[in-house]
Amino acid sequence: MPSSPASGSGRVLVHRVDAVLALALLALCGWLYYVSGQFDEPSAMLGDTIPPEFFPRLILWFIGGLALIMPFEHRVIPGAAEKLAQGREKPVAGMAYYSIVLLVLIVASMSLVGVALSMVFACFALPLLWGERRWKLIIPFAIFFPTLITILFAKVLKVFFHPGLIGFTLN
Repeated sequence: MPSSPASGSGRVLVHRVDAVLALALLALCGWLYYVSGQFDEPSAMLGDTIPPEFFPRLILWFIGGLALIMPFEHRVIPGAAEKLAQGREKPVAGMAYYSIVLLVLIVASMSLVGVALSMVFACFALPLLWGERRWKLIIPFAIFFPTLITILFAKVLKVFFHPGLIGFTLN
């Protein structure tokens, strides 16, 4: 069955849907690249090592490189055009939208409850949202993972999380 150029048939050079998505990703990467240049200077403990924008920019370069390849993927990988068309027939699962809403609410709450408590809430709420019901796994994960991250950043890297109005921080 022949497919339209928009569906990414093997006959077109650029997959239109992927090209639009790639442009959106590149624009986002460009904006985040600019934002990463606004980071504060690292503590003296880190000295003359890696500047704070290095790791985020490395990830952004990687994402941008993959975005540049995406519109041509259907030409390079055998059978990719059919797999792309088949995958796009299914709608996005509702759970993806619920997860997005929950994560936006968690990020929005950070100024009130602080980063550490927001991480605890995320580590508790997301597994529950996704159907995990083993409390013996959820509770230790929701307590110990954010605690370890907070200690790593505060004590080792000397990067302190915003405490929020009712949250806490490790100074």
